[in-house]
Amino acid sequence: MKMMKTIIGIDYSLTCPAICILGDSFANSKFHYITTKQKYSGKISNNITGHLMEPYTDPIDRFTKLSDFVLKNLPKNSIIFIEGYSFGSKGRAIFQIAENGGILKYRLTGQEYHIIPPANVKKCATGKGNANKDKMYEQLKKDTGLDLMAIFDQQTLSNPVSDVVDAYYIAKCGYESFKSKETSRKN
Repeated sequence: MKMMKTIIGIDYSLTCPAICILGDSFANSKFHYITTKQKYSGKISNNITGHLMEPYTDPIDRFTKLSDFVLKNLPKNSIIFIEGYSFGSKGRAIFQIAENGGILKYRLTGQEYHIIPPANVKKCATGKGNANKDKMYEQLKKDTGLDLMAIFDQQTLSNPVSDVVDAYYIAKCGYESFKSKETSRKN
């Protein structure tokens, strides 16, 4: 008997990475994210949990703690989808983003993971590959009827809400691409 794999979406960043363990709906999915704000730590709802960023001593310690967070929250037998790099970063941050992502990918060795370009995630979610964070959020409200900004008590869209939204659509987009590949293999 073939075991069903769990679909994971990861919006990986230096400040507020988020993970979606995809269920059959947003309400039945589980979300974990890192935050530096006490206000957003703990159980935000039945399926959304914030974790405070642990103190770190240097960039490598930071990247290790971020990847520890991911590994700790991954169920076994998963297919992992990670959003690819955005090319809007400038200066030293672009190198730190790449180093951080590289450490995570190295630590995922032996697990199935796929990189999804940001434009593909946006197109999958909204139909437009250039959708901004506000459009992604509005799509989530339309798809689920949930107002995450109200749940998080945010007046303007920011972390961790935008990261939870992204992680959800990364997982959904990954699932759709995985499902279409499985269907084409059977035909």
